Amino acid sequence: MKKGKFKYIVIIVLLVIYCAGMYLVFGVDEAKERKASTTLLVGDSAVWNYSSREWMNISSQEMLSSFDWQEFHTYVDNQYFGDYYVWLDEQWYLFDSNRDAVSYQGNLFAYKADFEMDILRFNTVDITDFTYVQEVLKNYGLDPNSPHTLATVSSFDFDKDGVLENFYVISNVFATDFFPDKYFSFVFMVDNNNINVLYEDMDVNDGTNGCKPNIYTVADVDNDNNYEIILMCSRYSNQTPITMLYEYQDDSFKIEISNQ
Repeated sequence: MKKGKFKYIVIIVLLVIYCAGMYLVFGVDEAKERKASTTLLVGDSAVWNYSSREWMNISSQEMLSSFDWQEFHTYVDNQYFGDYYVWLDEQWYLFDSNRDAVSYQGNLFAYKADFEMDILRFNTVDITDFTYVQEVLKNYGLDPNSPHTLATVSSFDFDKDGVLENFYVISNVFATDFFPDKYFSFVFMVDNNNINVLYEDMDVNDGTNGCKPNIYTVADVDNDNNYEIILMCSRYSNQTPITMLYEYQDDSFKIEISNQ
């Protein structure tokens, strides 16, 4: 074999090996992410579908009805409840394999996917140290000692570094014994003493506006080995809660999809 021809063959073989190595390093994860597909039932306020790295709100009655008698993995208050068939009639109902109704109390989260979803359980307690809350209120030009109707903190290892992050929820909406000039609602994460705001809402208070948030579910909903956060924000009267899915990218939170 001629020396020049042999050299080209070696170059081609090396390129093939390089491309194969790059695929193993990056392509497998890329293919895995593209394959990830799931449908989420978030209480009675949102139905979302994730496929080919795109989110879609499912709201038409025809599409919603297509899930009737399909089996979903169901969680109540972020604790596994069972695999049940679902049926929609103003709210989601659950049925066992014999099509007998299954009752539940609490926040329903259900999914149907081609992977086993990692869903976090976490505890929520009342805030006792308002240092970070006062800092946030002050940063937004509010009285750091403003009275509130909600002040909770939830702790969980959001970034999987072995250290718990604290997620604060503070709001003064739905007040009955005081009437603030401005209403506010904030959700923020504290990690290594750094404050990162997920949700902020403040405006002049007319007595019937505002929204009281809570952390509904923390889960790796798209199978990318990173947790996402679902917030649900309750409004006055019988209005549908605002429901939002947050992803953490480039040291900040952004909404991937909401029901609004």
